[in-house]
Amino acid sequence: MNSLILSSLFIFPALLFSLSNFRFLSLRKSYDLVQFGLYTAIILGLGAMVWTHFNEPIHASLIQYADFGLTIRLDALSSLMYTMIGIIGLVVVRYSRNYLDGEKRHKQFIARLATTIAFVQLLVISGNLAIFFISWVGTSMGLHQLLLFYPERKKARLAAHKKFIIARMGDLTLLSSFILIYLQLGTADLSQIFEQVQNLSRETLPFQLELAGILLVASACLKSVQIPFHGWLLDVMETPTPVSALLHAGLLNAGPFLILRFAYLIDLTSTATIVLIIIGGLSALFGAIIAITQPSIKTSLAYSSIGHMGFTLLVCGLGVYAASLLHLVAHSFYKAHSFLSSGSLIEKVQTSGADHYKRSYRIGRIILAVITSVVLYLGITSFWQNSMEMEFQLSVISGIIFLGILSLHINTLDSTNGGRSIIYLIVGSLLVVNCFYLFEHAFAFLLKNQIPSIRTLSETDQGIVLGLMILFTLTVLSQSMFSQFANSLFFRRMEIHFRNGLYLNHILNRFMNSLTLKPIK
Repeated sequence: MNSLILSSLFIFPALLFSLSNFRFLSLRKSYDLVQFGLYTAIILGLGAMVWTHFNEPIHASLIQYADFGLTIRLDALSSLMYTMIGIIGLVVVRYSRNYLDGEKRHKQFIARLATTIAFVQLLVISGNLAIFFISWVGTSMGLHQLLLFYPERKKARLAAHKKFIIARMGDLTLLSSFILIYLQLGTADLSQIFEQVQNLSRETLPFQLELAGILLVASACLKSVQIPFHGWLLDVMETPTPVSALLHAGLLNAGPFLILRFAYLIDLTSTATIVLIIIGGLSALFGAIIAITQPSIKTSLAYSSIGHMGFTLLVCGLGVYAASLLHLVAHSFYKAHSFLSSGSLIEKVQTSGADHYKRSYRIGRIILAVITSVVLYLGITSFWQNSMEMEFQLSVISGIIFLGILSLHINTLDSTNGGRSIIYLIVGSLLVVNCFYLFEHAFAFLLKNQIPSIRTLSETDQGIVLGLMILFTLTVLSQSMFSQFANSLFFRRMEIHFRNGLYLNHILNRFMNSLTLKPIK
């Protein structure tokens, strides 16, 4: 197919979104236009997924100027992300139609929402460094406008203020990285960059590319709310719920997508991978611990997103990019549903007599829970190890999943749950572990040569990973074994500190002078 026609097709939905800004269109016409664009994007994305699976990646140009211009790249990664964004965008837009019914600036909101989605779509199909950077900045500016949809709300302005500063830091590190890549490789075309990088090794990697990889990791961490730059995410609750859904299910994914897109370069940089493992692991642990202490469901979901983004980057650092993409896609749909249904969930809990199960803290039951979870995990893992080669990193990731299953087993078997709950527990555990191995290999097959093979970790990397695993294990055991002391003075004091996120957000507010925002006149 002619590259001009092909590139025009995939940019067409974004052009439709831009038309929603015109004043002569009614609100209903704007919605219909945006929804038609999203349906078109989904169909195009699905078609591209099938095509790129059986053929080489597509590089098409609408406007060409040297290595720059308006060019797109379609491969397994970009096609999957393009489709996912279309689906989530469609759900959020349809939800917004009723959610903002009666709002005076309803049409302005849908226009801002559509513009942001357009930049995210352009980001994942970018064919050169220039378009990638413009789209990266565009997603940030689109989110900034959405965060300020209710400018009279102080927390909304607080979030936008902090987000603006952190986003510009991320833009600077990304631009610096791209400049280093361009100067070293002499091209801005992504296809040519990937081809040249694949011919390098860790031993022959130039220092400029090593530094570029570190800057890419810094950009991803800043974009995806890794500690200590996560504070602004906690203040976005003042924005409409559809913004939260799009943010957590789509815009935060830009960080992990950046790492996945430049996976061949990241995989060669020893320092960058170590930074990913450490920051991603600590953010995952931090988000998981703080999330369970929050009384607000949306704040809990925000900390959950911090943890999930950290886990995704941790998996990237381990070099298991297929598993990272699997988690990215799964988290996107899960988090979109969680935010859009949070209001109805609160209402359901408040109006129904929810059952509360109490722990008995019997040693025998706890030991039984540990034994059943270990036997189940080892049995399934042995089956998959016999079926295909199992790398160390894959065992580590499945081990983290095992810790989650262990926690569920302890809480279920050591409580007043009945036999039906135990059956659900066992069946659910079997499904979760098997689905992880199955879908990880499916995503690896889908991505094929778009990601590097799983490398052998150095002794330093293995030591850091084992240290994180010990921290994860101690956290799970502490939560399961010592919750009976929750009413003690020590634990109540500790809960206050954790509920405040160990005050990292307050420190960030002072550092950025966010506590003295000028009031709107």
